[in-house]
Amino acid sequence: MNYRSSKALLSLLVPVFALSQTAGQSINNNVDSFFSKTLAPVSVYAVKGKTPQKTYQLKSADWVQHDASQVLLQIAGFNAIRKSGNFGFDPVFRGFKWEQINLITDGAMGAHQACPNRMDPPSSQVMINQIKEIELYKGPHNFRYGPATGAIINFKMNDPVFSDNPKWNGRVGAGYETNGSIRRTEAYINRSSNRWQTALAFSYSAGDDYKDGKDSIIPAVFNRTAINFTTAYLVKQGTIASINITRNFSRNTSFPTLMMDLLSDDTWMIQAKYQVVAKNKWYSQWNTQAYTSLVDHQMGNSLRPTSATMLSHVFANTETTGGRTELVFRKNNSVIYIGADLKYEYANGTRSRKMMTGMMAGKVFYDTLWQQGSILRTSTFAHVEKRLGRFQLTASGRLDLVNSKPNQPAAKTIANNALTASDDFNTSLSVGISKTFGKIFQMAFWLGHGVRSASITEKFINYLPVGLDAYEVVGNTQLKPEANNQIDFLLRYQTEKSLIQVNFYSAMINQFITTVVDPNLKPVIASSPGVRKYINVKDVSMIGFEINYAQQVGKFLNQDISLAYVRGQNKVLNEPLPEINPFELKYKLAASLMNSKLQPYLNLRHSFEQNRISNSFMEKATGDFTVIDFGVKAIAAKNLLITAAINNIFDFSYREHLSRFITPTLPLNAPGRNWVLMLSHQF
Repeated sequence: MNYRSSKALLSLLVPVFALSQTAGQSINNNVDSFFSKTLAPVSVYAVKGKTPQKTYQLKSADWVQHDASQVLLQIAGFNAIRKSGNFGFDPVFRGFKWEQINLITDGAMGAHQACPNRMDPPSSQVMINQIKEIELYKGPHNFRYGPATGAIINFKMNDPVFSDNPKWNGRVGAGYETNGSIRRTEAYINRSSNRWQTALAFSYSAGDDYKDGKDSIIPAVFNRTAINFTTAYLVKQGTIASINITRNFSRNTSFPTLMMDLLSDDTWMIQAKYQVVAKNKWYSQWNTQAYTSLVDHQMGNSLRPTSATMLSHVFANTETTGGRTELVFRKNNSVIYIGADLKYEYANGTRSRKMMTGMMAGKVFYDTLWQQGSILRTSTFAHVEKRLGRFQLTASGRLDLVNSKPNQPAAKTIANNALTASDDFNTSLSVGISKTFGKIFQMAFWLGHGVRSASITEKFINYLPVGLDAYEVVGNTQLKPEANNQIDFLLRYQTEKSLIQVNFYSAMINQFITTVVDPNLKPVIASSPGVRKYINVKDVSMIGFEINYAQQVGKFLNQDISLAYVRGQNKVLNEPLPEINPFELKYKLAASLMNSKLQPYLNLRHSFEQNRISNSFMEKATGDFTVIDFGVKAIAAKNLLITAAINNIFDFSYREHLSRFITPTLPLNAPGRNWVLMLSHQF
């Protein structure tokens, strides 16, 4: 960041800090909430409905978003790997990505991407207009919902609500963005009675190419539809059985940074739940879930110039099936969770390559993608919280037995590996202590050891370019589990009008899973620069912090500031890790006028330059930039909310550091100035 941009940034912030604080409303707690009302590395972000106490209220416009990552990007510490202009953003948190982040819905359900290049990451399958709130478990400190190394993101759906008399309610929303002609619609209708609750939800989003700040056209066509059906039955007082079915469709989506475009992506996600809230029994609550997700994916290069020499097409499908059961015991000042879960993942796919020119014209070659790889994980877990006066003690543990194998191993895999199947036994543990000092200050310290086994891609991918560069990548069936040893130190200071929270963390990762160029391996495609193979690196570190500050300024203004920084280092190669979020500052100033019927706001985001890059992956540095948005939310009539905004007001041209390149010299730049209009009506 140069001196001139630093001066400009400070000039925007100084007038706001200079505002005097006068008598007014108490500040809304819109940064991290605290588990059991004490300091812990867990945050709850409200998406819609009534705002729970101590939550972060997201914009109502989130209801019509087509990708969950677009909501996560509002949270300090998050960024996303972008391979398309408007679709399939792959979340990165504190430098952790892919399977280092456990992304689930309602504590269990998830979908495995069917694209080897993650055109359809798990976040793209979340139907955001069905989500009540987002729980973010930072680091390896809570193991109730699965292995945790970087983070667990739990998208919680609405709880069933019954009524003595039949009642109907619902919501309709729509939005339009001028830059890219993005159209969004969503609808939700619900009927409840004394025994049944049934809801139906729908969303549709589509967009075209957009222009960056220099009026360059960025390929960004996308089309997505989602439908959800949910029904719940009150078996008896305190006992509820429910089923949730989601169907997602994506069609003809541009991925200009990859070798192919998405042609179709069809997903089924089904979950059944049985919940018991007990009275006068030896347990307090018993929750059981079973789920399955099926993804069918097609992609090809038929619209690319490369199809003139070789026409490529991919058919792929994945399955994720599992379940969990959990008992909850609540006594006096303690809560105990004990349970078990099972998860099965399977991935299959074939790439066809038809030669269009030369002596081999007309010949077709077929390549297996994941060698029909499968992983079966059987687990038990326990989580305990105990309050002792001003202290709260927490312990969490998990045991995972993981079996992985290729059901149709490729000839090269058999030749290069003595064993193709493997079994891992992983142990994860975490302890934490927090203390309150009066009513305004809290402090906490957490120590965690989280272990995960290698994913299907890391073990079984078969000579495909799925990484940061153009090298083909091959899996390694004998990868060791990756272990993150992390400490988190948290401080929180709150008065009636202001709140500041600081979270420092340091992670030492053993057997870090990454790729290196193997000169002994020959690529399948002659034009590929070579082959990368997954390996374990013994010693990797990530350190960083998040700082959040919120203040009530006078009667009508609120301001929020967040800072997030992470530094990743490969200590074996003595170089930075690739794809690490740059240091970022976010600022928001909002006003509440006319009894909250008119709410103008200003958002500022400054991303500092990222010069800590990985030479091994030929990563490119990114300059600093500042983006400013302005918007107004207004209650125009009863239950009608209108949001109008101008994003990137000054039409800056910039590239997010984690965005891929279309060509080695052509970046996937972010959208330029964008006018946005959104409406939402509840009934």
